Amino acid sequence: MKYEFKTISIFYFIITLGIFITTIGYLGLKVFGIMNSFIAILFVVFTFSISYLISYNLTLGKVQVTLTNKKIDYLWLQKPLLTFQNNESIDIENITSWKYQTEFQYSFFKIYNPADIITIMRLSNWSPEKDDFDNFLFAFKKRIERINKKRIIHKDKNKINENQNRKIKDKEVEFYNSKRAKVLFYVYVLTGLMGSFHLFNNWNNKQTNIGLMIYLLIGCSFYIHKYFIFKKGK
Repeated sequence: MKYEFKTISIFYFIITLGIFITTIGYLGLKVFGIMNSFIAILFVVFTFSISYLISYNLTLGKVQVTLTNKKIDYLWLQKPLLTFQNNESIDIENITSWKYQTEFQYSFFKIYNPADIITIMRLSNWSPEKDDFDNFLFAFKKRIERINKKRIIHKDKNKINENQNRKIKDKEVEFYNSKRAKVLFYVYVLTGLMGSFHLFNNWNNKQTNIGLMIYLLIGCSFYIHKYFIFKKGK
C-alpha cells in the first residue's frame, strides 16, 4: 500500500526561522531605526510571517511511503532544500523499535533498525484529512502488532522468553511506563500550579510577561493531558 503525505525537518525549520527573524530584524533597525509602538508591532508581525513562510518552504517536503509485508520504502516526491532524511528502504523484520510522539507544536514518527532510520516530522496544524499520514500510522501499528504476536506464539516457555526480547519495541510506550515519565509528570503539575499562582498574583503587574506565562501553562497542561490519556488507555 502506498501513502503520500507532508513532512518537515523541525531542526532546520527552527534554525532557519531564527536566522531570518534575526537578519530581518537587524536590517529593519538599521534602515528604519527606532520605531513607534504601532509601526514596531506591524514590523514584528511582518518579520515573523515572512521568516515563517521562507523557513516553511525550505524545509517542507512530500513523500511516498510504501508499506508491504516485507518492506517499508521511503521515497521523496518533493524533497526540500534542507533535510537530513534520504530515500530509504527497510526490511520490516529488521526493525528494532519505533516511536510516534506528539509535542506541543509538532509531532514526529521514527523507525529504527541497526543501519537506517526513517524520520517523519509534522507541524501540529496539519489536518489529517489532507493526506495519508494517519492511514499509514494506523496500518504500520497493525503490521507491527501482527509481527510481535507471531514472535511470541510458541508453547515452549524458553522460546517465549527468547522471542519476547525480539519484539519490536514502541519507545513511546516504554517512556510512559518509565519512572522518568512519572517524575516529569509531577514536575509539570508543580510547574503548572506555581505558574497559575504567579499569574493570579501578578495579572495586573506590567513587569510580568503574561503571554509567556500563559504559553507555559498551556504547555504544562498539554503534557499532563498526554500522561493521563496514556494511563487511561493502558
